[in-house]
Amino acid sequence: MHCDINDFSIILKNAKNTLNKAKITNAKKEVDWFLEYIFNRPLYELKNNKTTQITKKHLKQFNEFINRRASGEPFQYIINNSTFYGYNFIVNRHTLIPRPESELIIDVVKKYDFFKEALDVGTGSGNLAITLSLEKTISEIDAIDISNSALKIAIKNKRKLQAKNVIFFHQNIFKKLPEKKYDLIVSNPPYISKNEYEKLDDQVKNYEPQISLTDNKDGLSFYRFFAQGLSKILKPKGKVILEIGLEKHKKKIQELFIKNNYKYKWHKDLNRNYRVIELWQ
Repeated sequence: MHCDINDFSIILKNAKNTLNKAKITNAKKEVDWFLEYIFNRPLYELKNNKTTQITKKHLKQFNEFINRRASGEPFQYIINNSTFYGYNFIVNRHTLIPRPESELIIDVVKKYDFFKEALDVGTGSGNLAITLSLEKTISEIDAIDISNSALKIAIKNKRKLQAKNVIFFHQNIFKKLPEKKYDLIVSNPPYISKNEYEKLDDQVKNYEPQISLTDNKDGLSFYRFFAQGLSKILKPKGKVILEIGLEKHKKKIQELFIKNNYKYKWHKDLNRNYRVIELWQ
């Protein structure tokens, strides 16, 4: 079974209407991106090539995408792929979808020449650790996570992107600290409070791993732990780079580290929101 590109344009129009009715705000672009994904060709080539054959397999893939997306499942999980800092990472429902805001951590680290040994706490898909490796900002990096399922994806990403100096560990940092000290520690911890979690959009709450989003308390558990414990695994003159969530937590997080004799500097994201705190002792 085939249909030509002109007939398919009607299917596309109906698909975009379906996603619009489902309140998918980026409906048109997502349909276009998925087309590029299933055909593995730029959209302009598809539109300009009138002989493109739409097979039964293509239609099945496309309809499945529309149905899953209309139900609220994130685009990245449907294609098992998410872009971070220009690199394509494998993701699934065991890993948080990397956000553009987290790229600020990489930008802050790159302001310095080089770090020998680094640690990524709560690595998820491995996007921070692997990107730091690929951007040649560190000599080697240990990356830990409490989720074995997430670590399996991180290891796949390491192989896919050929990051040779990243080592992944299954570890709960609250129960056991690493046995060595680091020049650099980075983390995008679960910073959403239990109350804030309940108010999240369904496509986040129903699909992304809860353990990566919230501490099921006030959203500050990791920052309290870091403020008290990181000095045990941070080398003299070492740097700590942490992402934060809501700006209303900014003052509390700042006070936690001041109380534990850290100096700090805030960095804003592209939306001019305070997003990353840089710390040293």
